[in-house]
Amino acid sequence: MEKTLWKSHWWAYAQTNWLKIVVFGILCFIFLKKDLTFQLNLNAPLKVEEAVDENQPALKSRKSKPSEKLTDKTTILSSVTPHKSGFMEQVTIQETQVESREMPTVDFQPVGEIDEWTIKSYIERFSQVAITEQERFQIPASIILANGIFHSFAGQGEVTLKGKNHFGIKCTSDWTGESIKQGGRCYRKYASAWESFRDHSHYLNQGKFKGLKKFEITDYKSWAKGLEKLQYGEQLKMSYQLIQLIEQHKLYQFDLAGI
Repeated sequence: MEKTLWKSHWWAYAQTNWLKIVVFGILCFIFLKKDLTFQLNLNAPLKVEEAVDENQPALKSRKSKPSEKLTDKTTILSSVTPHKSGFMEQVTIQETQVESREMPTVDFQPVGEIDEWTIKSYIERFSQVAITEQERFQIPASIILANGIFHSFAGQGEVTLKGKNHFGIKCTSDWTGESIKQGGRCYRKYASAWESFRDHSHYLNQGKFKGLKKFEITDYKSWAKGLEKLQYGEQLKMSYQLIQLIEQHKLYQFDLAGI
């Protein structure tokens, strides 16, 4: 009796809510099918090739190869690979040899970084002094001016500002005047710029530099190369810098004025 009554109630409920029952059944079917597909995919073997998209061919699995092109940099960075012991072992791909030389010992900046107006002001200020020194000591005025610009940074260098030293002349054993310390080195200190120019003339008229007088006053290139060869300074391409200054600013005209 109770069983028959329960069936009648269920049938009545089903007739009234048949749409809900159908929707519920469909949802259950979808859920069970998705779960079944997921389980089947877990057991499926991995594919070696997979297409990125429909319009591109499948990409094959392969080992990466080193690049065949080197960079344009002068120094190629070294690659680093793990060592068996766990430490990192450096493997050099390519090395370029760089000339190892000491940095300039005087306070100097590349000529290209000196303001043009500053150089012209320096030339106007000291050109007559250079001509006077040429007339007395037979040293080309162009060399004197270029050497002053080069070593004093056109009068703006630390050694020049502190010690009025325009030519980067360092202290020697026979130097009895004042001195200053700059960059761990001793430089001669003067009371005026004129004293610096005059001491420079004396400096080039003694010792190994005296032999430069075999060159003509107008042969500024030989003088510049001679100063570099005799190691007046330790700067790289010093003669090139001096010649560039002389020709760019026409300092050779002062050599003719002093003859």
